[in-house]
This record gives sequence, C-alpha cells and structure tokens, in this order.
Amino acid sequence: MILIRERHIALALGLLCGAGRVRASGLNISPVQIWLTPDASKSLLTLRNEGPEDARYQLSVMAWDEDARTGMKLGPTEDILVFPTVLELKVGETRSLRVGSMVPFGPVEKTYRVFLEELPAPEKPQARSMVRVLTRVGIPIFLAPVKLLEDRKLSALSLGAAGAVLDVQNTGNVHLRVDAVLLEGFADGGAKLFEKETQGWYVLAGGHKRYEVAVPKDACTKVRRLVMSVKTDKDQVFQEPLDTPGGACGT
Repeated sequence: MILIRERHIALALGLLCGAGRVRASGLNISPVQIWLTPDASKSLLTLRNEGPEDARYQLSVMAWDEDARTGMKLGPTEDILVFPTVLELKVGETRSLRVGSMVPFGPVEKTYRVFLEELPAPEKPQARSMVRVLTRVGIPIFLAPVKLLEDRKLSALSLGAAGAVLDVQNTGNVHLRVDAVLLEGFADGGAKLFEKETQGWYVLAGGHKRYEVAVPKDACTKVRRLVMSVKTDKDQVFQEPLDTPGGACGT
C-alpha cells in the first residue's frame, strides 16, 4: 500500500522575492503569476519536469479573495479557462498550458488562483509501503482593470493587548503586495531597543489587512516611541509612529 501525504506550496511573491520562476519538488514553473489585460487576455504557463520520475498533474482554477483576519478565501469559478486540465510530464519534458479570460474586463481588478496538483502514480504490484509526497502549487492570476488606479491608506498605529496594530487599506482598484512589516521600538533619547519583522501578503483591491506585531516583554517598559514600517514589492516604504510615554506593554 502506498501512503500519500500532500505538501502545499504557497507562491506568495513576497516569498519569491520577485523571481520569474519557481521550482517545487522537481517541477519548474514559469511565470509565478499571470497578468491578463484587455490587450492580452491570454497567456501561457510553462511547466518542466526536472524531477527523477514521470509525473501527472491536474489543474483547477478558483476565485480568490482575502479576509482581513483569516486570510485566503477560495471559491468555484468559470471565469478563467485553463487547457489542458490534466497532463503528464515525462522526465525532462516541457509543456505550455493556455490560460485565458472568459469574462469582460471591468473597473476593478479580479483575482484568481490556478492550482497544479500532482496526481499519485498507479500502484505497482508488490510495491512496498512508502510515503509519497505530492506537490500542490497555487499561481495567482490577475485580470487587470480597464483603467489602473493605485492607492492605499494606513490607519494610525495603536497599541493593543497583543502588541502594535496597524491596518493597511487598499483604496485602489489593483492589488497591493506588502513584502514586509517592521516594528521598531525606541527609548527616551532615541536609542533603538528592538526591531521585529513579519512577512507581508497581498491586500486585494478594496480590501484591508490588519498587522499586529508583539512588543518584547523585556523592552516594553522602556519604550517611548514605536514606528511601524510597511514595505511594498515596489520598494515603497510607509511609516506610522506612536509615542508611548507610559511604555508599550499593552492595554
């Protein structure tokens, strides 16, 4: 009997640092995100099997949204066509899949993810028990708005029970990608006491994302000023300060 364990690989651009391709368990994928526009409503997704064995994959597309607290929300959709939906890649083989929009482009960007799921190989007679790790990869697909508008707002930095809190609101009509969020604490006189960084994520058009970063307990009584910095994938940095004359040990 063959036991199967699935591995999920998240292709967040912040994790990929802008790379144009990714390798997952011997599967080379390019590009790592797809933009479809009114002038280019179709694209290609190229796969290459660089692993030691032949592999089969199944493809599906899901509508993609983000909840400010719980994260990714996926649902069924027929807006995007991917062909073929099942394919086999022999060792060293390269195949290109067609990806296209089935809906008109509108005033706000639409977002989807195409998932590539490795299918288990047929069991061989008298095969010994083993764990087979299968790959599942999600590639973002963006349907561009007819007219691009990039804009965002940051809430005032506040102090809650678990740490410093900041809300990033996307007031534009295309996605915003936060690469990283950095919290710095300063003592009276300006000496830096600590800095803590957390991984960013997408803030989709019209959405918002809440970031909460804990203040170290050994420094919270000495902190007199907090600064939270939000860095985007376009190397933009936005900052919000908060004076904490009574310390920053939470409410």
